[in-house]
Amino acid sequence: MNLNLRDLYNGVKSKFSKLLLNPYSNFNINWIVQKKLKHSKPNKEYTHLYKNKYLIHFNDPRSFLYTVKELFLDEIYKFNPLNDAPYIIDCGAYIGTSILYFKTNYPNAKILAFEPDNINLKLLNKNLSNWNFKNVEIQDKAVWINNDILLFKTDGNMASKIIGPNKNKSNSNSLIETKSIRLKDLLDVKTDFLKLDIEGAEYEVIKDCSEKLGNVQNLFIEYHGNYDEMYKLNEILNIVLENKFKYYIKEASSIYNQPFCKTINKYNFDVQLNIFAFRR
Repeated sequence: MNLNLRDLYNGVKSKFSKLLLNPYSNFNINWIVQKKLKHSKPNKEYTHLYKNKYLIHFNDPRSFLYTVKELFLDEIYKFNPLNDAPYIIDCGAYIGTSILYFKTNYPNAKILAFEPDNINLKLLNKNLSNWNFKNVEIQDKAVWINNDILLFKTDGNMASKIIGPNKNKSNSNSLIETKSIRLKDLLDVKTDFLKLDIEGAEYEVIKDCSEKLGNVQNLFIEYHGNYDEMYKLNEILNIVLENKFKYYIKEASSIYNQPFCKTINKYNFDVQLNIFAFRR
């Protein structure tokens, strides 16, 4: 076989191998199931058995695959705890996949988790009843800058978010009232890992918590921003630096393939970033 044919053969072999590659196999999802889930409709309950032990209920297959990739394949929440029983505050627990990751990797962890979306909360509680983890507390509240009643947009997926005070209530069926809790009041104790995945409310919450972040060892923020509010990202990063964190940023989702060009955006934000703040 001459050089050109060998290169062609190796190129075809490499592309074919990539097509067959299934990273989800580590999560007991074979290639056929992966493709099926990608094309399955939401708002219907599905189940998946992980490690022949953890039965997971979910109703949005694409969101489920997304969280599996981030949490169990990329392991974006992996950290080095300073003790055998780290304290974790999980803001935006969704259906519990983050809790599943934490407890299977840090089994002695003590977790305080918040999930205000009533659809997600139902699945979260069902999952936790199957998994039977200890030292996990769930509160059906939204983390915020005060203890109040808020208007909350419930989508039954990862896009649920705070809209504002209940005085703004409309007739939309997707809007509900939910209790909020001031996160700052919970940060008087040493916290090994603080996760903020609260769909746009992170700016207000981080500003309010700034003077208490010294008690946090590792901080994860999923940031959602718009071009005309980029000062918010700057302020968040300044707060991170003022609290003597180092940080690393990754794109959580690619919104624009050609950022220099004006293109149609199907999302409500222009930037979605994962911010990892840590002490070393």
